[in-house]
Amino acid sequence: METKSREKLNNYDSDTRILSEVDHLYRRRKYDGSYDSRDLSEIHENLVTAVKEAAVPFAVSTTHQEYRDGSFYWLDQSPVDVAMSGYKFHEHQSAINRVDVEVEEAIDVGINLKPGKFKVFISPRMTDSDAPYDVAKKEHLADDDQIRIHSLDLDESGAINGKYMQSMLIRDIPHSAWRDLLNDPNNIFNKSLNIEDDNSALSIMKTHAELEIDEEDLPGGVLDIARATLPYMDEESRQKVQAQLDLFDCDQEEIHKQAENIAARWLDFEIELTQSLSDGIASESVTNFIGSLSGSWSDEMNSLIKNNTTFDGSLNMNRQLALELEKAKRNTLWVSAAVSAGNQDVIDKIGQKSADRILSNEDNINNLMNSQNTSADQINNMSNQTNNLIASHNISIGSGCGGSVRGSFSPSEKLELFRNKRENWQWSQGICIISACDNKGQIVLVGPCSICVNCQSKFDSEGN
Repeated sequence: METKSREKLNNYDSDTRILSEVDHLYRRRKYDGSYDSRDLSEIHENLVTAVKEAAVPFAVSTTHQEYRDGSFYWLDQSPVDVAMSGYKFHEHQSAINRVDVEVEEAIDVGINLKPGKFKVFISPRMTDSDAPYDVAKKEHLADDDQIRIHSLDLDESGAINGKYMQSMLIRDIPHSAWRDLLNDPNNIFNKSLNIEDDNSALSIMKTHAELEIDEEDLPGGVLDIARATLPYMDEESRQKVQAQLDLFDCDQEEIHKQAENIAARWLDFEIELTQSLSDGIASESVTNFIGSLSGSWSDEMNSLIKNNTTFDGSLNMNRQLALELEKAKRNTLWVSAAVSAGNQDVIDKIGQKSADRILSNEDNINNLMNSQNTSADQINNMSNQTNNLIASHNISIGSGCGGSVRGSFSPSEKLELFRNKRENWQWSQGICIISACDNKGQIVLVGPCSICVNCQSKFDSEGN
């Protein structure tokens, strides 16, 4: 894998990770701009997992890959294709080495997954032996251990329909606990793995081919693998890990339902962003998202918007602008998901008063989404309130494959409910970017991000 690793390293693109779902949608679009319902369903499932990993540290995720033509598939990609995409997401050779193992694991699972058996993969955070902490942090490999298990999905006749993958993220398990667990001949796998490098997380990952266990011996799935480390750690570490495991005893079905709702809104935005990139012009929905946060964008973001505004008020869409909009959307949705699930770390960052407001808005949004008489404007208006409140706190959020994101919002020590006072704004002559503007294409007074006075008033009323 070494030659391929160097090859992929040269193709590293820092925005690929953030825009990965947009790129998947772009690749799967039909000529008329529509999508196959199965493709949308599989991308939505991927986004559900991303929401859980980013916002709900006590969530377990389960995904499904269909079996066809002798392999398992997500969209048009086999597990090996998915694993190899990791080369695009990493820059440092220590992270590339882990992708090599991910590819090997995908090949092994495809060949050796058996009925009634779980194939287990343990991917601990990087140790100092693997890479310095600042490198691990940049590569999104510094804080979380990931555990995942694969099992076959069989029909009544025993034919393969596909496979399930269950996964979780957890923190604070000492590297020594993983090492001692796997080296113990009396461990959960009933054999010693003889780790080749006692100090390296990469060595733990390389044991994947030997980590097979009967399904009946792992009734708790990935949680049982995490629990198996408890006897191999000191009391202080054990208490930290046990406290996390206790949180996993929450209602996982309710967490999944909440994540599905957030992922549905996220998918709608990804589709709009994909269409905007395809057209080269921001769609009405995308410009409305920009307008709804007009008092919250940073000076740099306002300049980026103005620099991409055309003479007729259209907004040119390129990957740089799409990247910043995607970060903002992720940030607002992930904070909403975290608050809805009771993520105390995030609630502490924004304060209980703001959390209560967000939770109330999310309940209203979910009720609106479940109502047949709801218009998109009603949902958007409620979302605008939440988005501006979240932007006012300007916190970073995220974990897992998606990494951590902070929106391009204006730094503020004040927790104003909606936006800065209008008298502090600088209004100038320009073209409004809002598609439905009554003065579209005319020179009017516009605010910091090219929204005219009249349209701004509408967004203000929606956001309050």
